Amino acid sequence: MSASHDSPLLRALDRYAAFTDLSALKEASLKPLRKSKRINTLKTNADAFLSWAKERGWQLEPVPWCNEGYFIDREDREVALGKDLLHLLGHTYMQEAASMLPVELLDPQPGETVLDMSAAPGSKTTQIAAKMQGKGVIIANDVQEKRLWTLKAALHRCGASNVIVTKKVGQWFARQMTERFDRVLCDAPCTAQGTVRKDSDALLYSSLENVGKMARLQRELLEAAVDAAKVGGTVVYSTCTLSPEENEAVVGSVLEKYRGRLEVVDPHERMHHAEWKMEQAIENSLRVQQAVAKEQNSPLSIINSPLIRLWPQTFDTEGFFVAALRKTAPTRAAEPLDAVRFQEERLPRSRQKQVGEHFADKYGTTFLREGDRLFERASQVILSTEEVSEFRLPVQNYALGIPFARRIEENRFRIDHDTATLRGGDATMNVLDADDALLALLLDGKDGACDPQFRGDVLLRYRDMIIGTSLAKEGKLFNRLPRWIVLKS
Repeated sequence: MSASHDSPLLRALDRYAAFTDLSALKEASLKPLRKSKRINTLKTNADAFLSWAKERGWQLEPVPWCNEGYFIDREDREVALGKDLLHLLGHTYMQEAASMLPVELLDPQPGETVLDMSAAPGSKTTQIAAKMQGKGVIIANDVQEKRLWTLKAALHRCGASNVIVTKKVGQWFARQMTERFDRVLCDAPCTAQGTVRKDSDALLYSSLENVGKMARLQRELLEAAVDAAKVGGTVVYSTCTLSPEENEAVVGSVLEKYRGRLEVVDPHERMHHAEWKMEQAIENSLRVQQAVAKEQNSPLSIINSPLIRLWPQTFDTEGFFVAALRKTAPTRAAEPLDAVRFQEERLPRSRQKQVGEHFADKYGTTFLREGDRLFERASQVILSTEEVSEFRLPVQNYALGIPFARRIEENRFRIDHDTATLRGGDATMNVLDADDALLALLLDGKDGACDPQFRGDVLLRYRDMIIGTSLAKEGKLFNRLPRWIVLKS
């Protein structure tokens, strides 16, 4: 960012002088944002990632609050991290370190029902999915069509099969899905002041009028999240902005409204897996809480609550705010609602078995595991789970699961790229090993050569990773990598 401490742009931060070291805040806001990645444990593990990073000379620093997260520095920046093969295949996810924190506090468990109320572009939903390892149900909701496309692409790339995507305003869940969820993530729309290190325009929209509008929306969304949570369930509220009106004050007003039915969860209960300077992050919020209560006559229920605030200078990240809440009593009466059928049709179990056997004959694996359930929409076969198929949803879904296969004839199917990269490691037949030269050709959108013994559909393996599918014919390998991978690589 080409600006100085006294630039008009950074003067928007002057109002935070009472809460933090203003000079340190402005200095941090002028620095480029560090790159960070999260390992997707649905597809890989830390050992494989660390080995890959070492080969490329990346210098890694663990993200203190996320065991799967790493800051990355490197001398060779010829290839953008977003074009790295692990990212393209969904083995890793480019995610800002601070944004990993809400899901760590949410602490979703396999088998639970979880709502991500504002899910796009998908970083937190895919993080939730990795923690749940395909068990349980995730409702990933957003209201904007273009953002939903981005969300679906992220879920497919990362292999998140136990997700149902919905398109509703967040407030809808209060009445329509009262007390349905074990955990709810409300990562609310905000003025995004904390993102100034990667988007200098973020501060242009932080007028008090805009802050007030966002705070009203955030209160509505957080109240809906509380209503949607089960008694005993967890709600995590987060933003990437700095203003107390959108953070501590929103939480304080909702705690006041639901006094005796909602309490703050101490982050120490959830962050047992990582050692980090949490006290500093809590102290950041305590200072703001006290100032807000004094200057704005904020509800006293928030005072001395262990909420988390990351100023950009605290851990050299984006600015971020996170609060974990526990629902202790009902907040509204649940209403009986009829379930609406999915857009996709469940395949009969006999048909699912037939599809699996088709692939077992060709690849030595069905690509299916216990608890999986196949759906079909037109010629697309979709991989999801039995738990998803049994979930009662009072609105038609936008999408679910990940692409499994394409039906090209009545009893002939072609495995999809996303399932191939997720489950292809189980295959024992028709797997073609690609070397560096062939990989380069494929990523360039070109065809290649192969052993004439391969015929028809094959899986492509590079090292230990399935990178996609191809068609082998008379010693020629016809490229079937998705167009978006070729364009991005």
